[in-house]
Amino acid sequence: MPVNSFEHYPMSWKPKLENTHTPIYICLANQLKEDIITGKLTPGTKLPPQRELADYLDINLSTVTRAFKLCEQNGLICSAVGRGTYVASDAASQNLILLNSPEKEIIEMGAILPNPDINELASNYLRQMSTEPDFYKLLQYGSIYYDELQIKAACKWFNYSGLQSSKSHIIYANGSQNGIFATMASLFQKGERIATMPTTYPGLKTVAKILGIQLQPLPLFDGKVTLQSLEYVYKNHNVKGFYFIPDFNNPTSEIMDLDTRKTIAHFCNTYKLPVIEDAIYTLFMPNPLPPIASFTPDYGIFISSVSKIMSPGLRLALLHVPTQFYKPIWECLYAMHITSPALMTQLFTRLVISGNFDEIRSLRIAELKERNQLFDNMCSELSTIGHLHSPIRWVLLPDNITPAAFEKKAYEQGLQVYSADRFIVGNTQIPHAVRLSLISTPLESFKKGLDILKTFIFSINPLST
Repeated sequence: MPVNSFEHYPMSWKPKLENTHTPIYICLANQLKEDIITGKLTPGTKLPPQRELADYLDINLSTVTRAFKLCEQNGLICSAVGRGTYVASDAASQNLILLNSPEKEIIEMGAILPNPDINELASNYLRQMSTEPDFYKLLQYGSIYYDELQIKAACKWFNYSGLQSSKSHIIYANGSQNGIFATMASLFQKGERIATMPTTYPGLKTVAKILGIQLQPLPLFDGKVTLQSLEYVYKNHNVKGFYFIPDFNNPTSEIMDLDTRKTIAHFCNTYKLPVIEDAIYTLFMPNPLPPIASFTPDYGIFISSVSKIMSPGLRLALLHVPTQFYKPIWECLYAMHITSPALMTQLFTRLVISGNFDEIRSLRIAELKERNQLFDNMCSELSTIGHLHSPIRWVLLPDNITPAAFEKKAYEQGLQVYSADRFIVGNTQIPHAVRLSLISTPLESFKKGLDILKTFIFSINPLST
C-alpha cells in the first residue's frame, strides 16, 4: 500500500494501472502516451515527481523511471535540470510534413517544393543522355566506387558553399533526409541527446524519434546561439553532438552569423563533438558564408541537397564527412540503399561539370528574389522574418489565435501553411507564428495565396491594417 494517502492530494496526473501480463513500466508509458494524445495531459504540463508517482501507484521507483525514459525517447516528455519533467510542447503535433491530396483545391504554401518550370534544363539534358548507346547501363545498380567525374562534380558542388573537399570525404546519398538518417544512426546511440535550435526541421524530429535519440533545445541569448548556450547543454544534458541549419534556418529563415559558426566549430573541436550541418538551402544564397564544417574539419558533417536547388526529382544529396566518421556513415547508407541511383548521379554529374547547373541556380535565385519582393509589396503590413533569397517566411500572428488554429482555419479557406507547433523541440514555448513557403506553387497561385493570408490575418486582427 502507498505510504501516503493521495485521496485529496493535488497531482497533475493520476494514472490507473490495470491487471495485465504486460510489464508495468510499459503499461505506465502507454497510459502516459494515451493521455497526451487524447488531450488529458496538455503540452507543457508538469508531471508529478517520479518518487511521488511511485508512492501513489505503490510500485518501485525504477519502474516509473523506465516508463519516463521510454516516453522521453519517443519525444513525449522532456526533463529540465532542477525543474522536473514536462509534457513536450510538440508531443501531440504532427512531425511529418505531407503533401495535400490532389483532389483538394488547396494552394500549397506549406511544403517547400521548387517550381517545376525550371526543370526544363535538366529534362533536356536527360533526353540527350537517353540517346547515347550506353544509356541502358544507367538503369542498373550504380558502382559503389565514385569515378573521376563524380568526384570532380562533388568537389565543385561543395565549392559553391565555400567548402573544400576531396575524394576521401565525399559520399552520395539518396536525398538529404537519407543523409541525416544515416549520420544520426551511425554516430549516436539510443537514449543519447543531441542539441539543436528550439525550432527545427520536422524531419530531424522524425528521425530522432525512430532512432530513440533525444533532441535538446539550445537556450538562446539575445536570440542567438552563444558559447554559454553550448556549455549549458553539454554540462547539464550531456549532449553528444549538434544539428544546425545555418542558412535560412527551418522554420525561422534566420541566417547564422560568422562569429556564431566559428564559436560552434571551436566548441566541437575542443570537446570532440560531431556537428551535423544541414545545408539544404545554402545554394539559394548568391554568396554563402563559410560553413561551420570549414572551421571544424575533424567533426563537421556537411549535408547538401540537390533536389531543392536543382530539381525536385533529383533525389540526391552530397555529404562531406570527416575521416573518422566516413566508414560508419558510408556503411549505413550502403545498408539502406546499396548505392545512389546511377541515372540520377550521372545526370547530376554532367549538369555540374558542364556548367548547366550555374544557369539553373541563377534562375532559382532570381525566382526567389522576385517572390520575396512580391511578398514584401503585397504583405508589407504583416510582421515577418525573412530574407531576400530565403525560400521561407516566418509570419508572426495576432495574439487572438493560436498557430495550430490558424493553420486549420487557413486550410479551410484554401491555403496550406505550417504552424509553429510542427517545429518546436522539447518543452520550448510555442512561437506565435506560421511558416510560409515561397516556392511551392506557380506565380499566380502564389499571389492568390498571399491575398488569402493577408485577408485572413486582417479579419482576425483589424488593427493590423
